[in-house]
This record gives sequence, structure tokens and C-alpha cells, in this order.
Amino acid sequence: MAVTDFLERIALNDRQISFNRMNKGSANYFHWHQCLEMLFVSRGYGIVMVDNQQYTLRPGRLFVFPPFKLHKVFVVQTDKNHYERTTVHLDHQLLDGFLQPFPQRQARFARLWDSNRDSHIYDLTASAVHIEAILEHFHQLQQAGAHHWEDIAMLVLQLMAFMPEQEGQQKTISRTTASKVMQWIEENYVQKFSLAELSASVGLSQSYISRVFSQETGGSIADFLATRRIKRACELLRSTDLSVEAVGSQCGFADAPYFITCFRKLIGRTPLQYRKAALRLEL
Repeated sequence: MAVTDFLERIALNDRQISFNRMNKGSANYFHWHQCLEMLFVSRGYGIVMVDNQQYTLRPGRLFVFPPFKLHKVFVVQTDKNHYERTTVHLDHQLLDGFLQPFPQRQARFARLWDSNRDSHIYDLTASAVHIEAILEHFHQLQQAGAHHWEDIAMLVLQLMAFMPEQEGQQKTISRTTASKVMQWIEENYVQKFSLAELSASVGLSQSYISRVFSQETGGSIADFLATRRIKRACELLRSTDLSVEAVGSQCGFADAPYFITCFRKLIGRTPLQYRKAALRLEL
């Protein structure tokens, strides 16, 4: 993982939005953000793993990830697979307050950023031309430094207008080997990891599970397990006063030094540094 690819890497700070139109680079790691994320795909094919499920990434699809939702976008960009997309990272709480005069839209927006809900996946291929025009218009405003809060609100409201009210049928769930492994880890990550127990639970050989998980996700089981544990550690560091050693223990790490090493590798800072930074943001 590169230095620029640390988890929670989108820091809005005093900005309300991070908006990017991108046509270069691949994507290949699990991560999460403290803000709402929207991903609209213009070109390219790949997979998205979220909520312990796997979905096809393809042109015209809009993915909405609630804050702190662990997910992975896996796309290998080649001459035959150009990956073009727009990402929007948004201060959802500020926008929620901005929408108070519009209770129905505010309630619908709240469902998008509710971390207790699954991510939202919409197939908007039929409206792709209109969505591209909306995104490009905001991009031009941003480039000129001319966008204001009402422009951000308008962008989100316009995108929401294309989202079906009944979204349950928009998802095509694939119970792949990777999704089964992720579900098992979700239920057992605080315990000492055993590939043998995972293998027995899934009903497949250890070598097969490891190989297929890597093929389907582009990463290893060990990396996913570490990421899931670190995500829980971040939650505890933000919300409790437990010692670093206690946090590591509650997240499945055998000892504090190993926990600190893993945390720094993924987050880019020590657990104590992360906690102090999180406290400053809350003040």
C-alpha cells in the first residue's frame, strides 16, 4: 500500500466536499472514509466489495457508501479497460442541516448516509448522459472556484432524483467464495485467526480459499483481516478511553507492538496520534 493510499485518506478538513473526475489509475484496496462517498462509473469494468458482498462495477452504476463503510473497488486499468469515474466525498452532516427546510429530501438523504444501512448500488445507465452533464457542470464550477453550498446541495439533490425509490431490486448479490470468507471474518475477526477453522466453515480447502480469495478481490485474506481489525480499532480509539493495548486486544491483535505496527502501516500514524487527531476534530 502506497503512502498516499492510507485508509481514511480523504480529509475534508474545512472543505464541505471533495470532488474528482478521474480517468487514470487502477483501484485495489479495502478502505473507508469518515464522510459519505459517491462513485459514478463512466467507463471501465471491475468489482466492488462491500457489506461482505460482491457487485459488478460497470458504466452507468452509482455506488453510495455511508461513512465508515468498509469497501473495496477492484479495477485493473489496461488499454482495453479504461477506468473513468467521478468520486464525491461529502460532509453529510452539514448538508443534512442545510436540507432541513425540505424534510422529505432530508429524510431520503439521511437514509444514504446511515451507517447502519447497507451501501446503495444503482444502475443508472439509462440516465448516464444526464448524470454526466450534471457532474461536468459541477466540475466546471469547482475548477473556477465558483461553487457554493447551494451548488453542492443542488448536485446531491439532482443525483438523488435519479435514484429509484425502491432500490432493493437494483442489487445483484453474488455469494462468491470471497463474500463467504468476508462474512466469516466479520463474525470472527476478534478471535485468534485460524485458516483451518475458516476452511472447515466454508467447506473448501485452505489452499483453494486463499487462491480464490486473491483472484476475486486482488488481495489476501490476511490483508482483509488486518483491515477489518484496524477499522474496529479506529472506532474504539474514537469512542472510548481504553488503552492502546486494550484496544488491540479487543480487536484480535496478540500484542500491543504488533497492533501499533499494523495500525501505523494502514493508517499512517500511531493509535495515540490517531486518537488525538480524532479528538481535535470533535472540538
